[in-house]
Amino acid sequence: MRLSIIIPCYNAADTLRQCVQSILEQLPSETEVILVNDGSTDSTAQLADCISSENAAVRVFHKTNGGPSETRNYGISKACGDYLMFADSDDLVAPSTIPAVLSYMLQHPEVDVAEFPVRVHCGYTSEYQQNFPTRIWPSAREYWHETEAWEHTYAYNKVYRRQLFQKFQFPEGRIFEDLWFYSELLSTEPKVATLSCGLYLYRWNEKGLTVNADAEALQQLLEAQMRAARLMKTRLLSLHGWRLYRSMLYRQIDIYSATGRIQLHYPFVKLICILHKRFRKTNK
Repeated sequence: MRLSIIIPCYNAADTLRQCVQSILEQLPSETEVILVNDGSTDSTAQLADCISSENAAVRVFHKTNGGPSETRNYGISKACGDYLMFADSDDLVAPSTIPAVLSYMLQHPEVDVAEFPVRVHCGYTSEYQQNFPTRIWPSAREYWHETEAWEHTYAYNKVYRRQLFQKFQFPEGRIFEDLWFYSELLSTEPKVATLSCGLYLYRWNEKGLTVNADAEALQQLLEAQMRAARLMKTRLLSLHGWRLYRSMLYRQIDIYSATGRIQLHYPFVKLICILHKRFRKTNK
């Protein structure tokens, strides 16, 4: 088996068939789709079984609810492919993407991770596309900084060598687990390539965590960003490092406004948070 595509499914009855169909229409031989039903309370389980009965390339597993990280890890344990790819059950993969990316990986056996373009918030007013050059990067650290990879640590617009997951798993019980996982993986210097071909369609979800993040979620995001900066040895006064610092500062301001807590212990951060909070009160 060349490639396993793992799709965690939780209450995805409205979108799952469309997601899987976008993949099956371009599925190469020696490729499988793994649906992991994470204790759904709607008709997702029955739909997944139905899809599997219609196509031999689709395998279904059912488990009690454990969250996205646990579900991905479970799917990894069941996968047979030399390479792994992830998709969310409410997203789509554009035509010809999978054959092109898999072909690239097979032609470049030295590559451990290949990232391809992603259209973010597809179908919403904030839609934008993240594109990349076709390039094998000299180091994972250079890739991290030059592409500002902290802005696109998504699990799903990438193909991974299966062997990487002998050492790494998605952190269970954490929010924004993609950033936590991907920065740790990159810190071990895998060979990373970016591709200009292919497209993952990340659709807007009004019920998603990114849209509805509360103070606790923002605290976990900032923690993950701070950890990533340490692991990847990001110099925050550099051109690209400053952009990461700015993102962390925005998160810290939101956290301080909600809880009064300071997590980002850099010079002037507390003063900036206090002034920002006073400014908001003055202008209400």
